[in-house]
Amino acid sequence: MLSRGDTSSSQQSSTPFGIFLRKLDTLTSVISVEGELDISTAPSLKWMLVDLLKTDSTRLVVDLSLVSFVDSTTLSVLVDVTRKLDAGVRLAIVCARPNVLKIFEYAGLDG
Repeated sequence: MLSRGDTSSSQQSSTPFGIFLRKLDTLTSVISVEGELDISTAPSLKWMLVDLLKTDSTRLVVDLSLVSFVDSTTLSVLVDVTRKLDAGVRLAIVCARPNVLKIFEYAGLDG
């Protein structure tokens, strides 16, 4: 199953924003994000994660491979969702871009 979220451009960004949900199996869901995750787009990620926590998915992957920027709002969303995970539910964040990875490192969230 593949669903597509908001693909509107943020006002300050020339990179279109997109968020996509893919169910790999009954327990594994992958959220892929494109563009910038900031104060205007991070809520889309938050609500998609919150909705997934209400399902049977126990393995959640957030793929940030195509994200060019994250701000503190995004970090807050990811920390908040991580704190709400039930026992046995795992969240993995995929991040390959050095500039985005640095933000996680500076915040101490790279572990």
